[in-house]
Amino acid sequence: MTVPEASGRIVRWVVGLALLLTVAGAGAWVGHWATAEGPPFGDSRACAGTDLPLDRALAETSLPFPAKAEDLHYLVRRNPDTGRLQVAISFRSDRATMTDYLIQRGLTAAAVADLADGPYVHSAALEYPGLCGDLEKPPTVDVPFPTVYSASASVSVETEGRSIREHTPVLLTIS
Repeated sequence: MTVPEASGRIVRWVVGLALLLTVAGAGAWVGHWATAEGPPFGDSRACAGTDLPLDRALAETSLPFPAKAEDLHYLVRRNPDTGRLQVAISFRSDRATMTDYLIQRGLTAAAVADLADGPYVHSAALEYPGLCGDLEKPPTVDVPFPTVYSASASVSVETEGRSIREHTPVLLTIS
């Protein structure tokens, strides 16, 4: 065998091996992609571990939801001991929408305008274990309100001075 024949054979082997590895890699990627779990219920807003779609959770808890909500993510879990739902929803909204929402939940306009006073919990950040999405970490005020489903519901909003920030991250929870 001459040198040109040997180098031609080596080139064919290298090209064949590279092609085989490329096809095998693409097949493995397609197999992984086809078997990977997507978001619960096919809803990209649902966080891992969610037991119920958002519309059904809102209906079951009779939890009203603000009209303007952007960048929404949610986690709904059913407590195995009590059977009750635990709902956490994060989103962005505006001052006017959240002011109206809190007034509809029983707060007075004066109380909403001055969230620095009253029975509100001030915390360092919006946090809820297991909730996905990009929750901001601003100082917040936690405003509890009663619901038909539970006495343990609250809205956390970012404040600016004594009132709700114009464009605020929101955490709505019920348990």
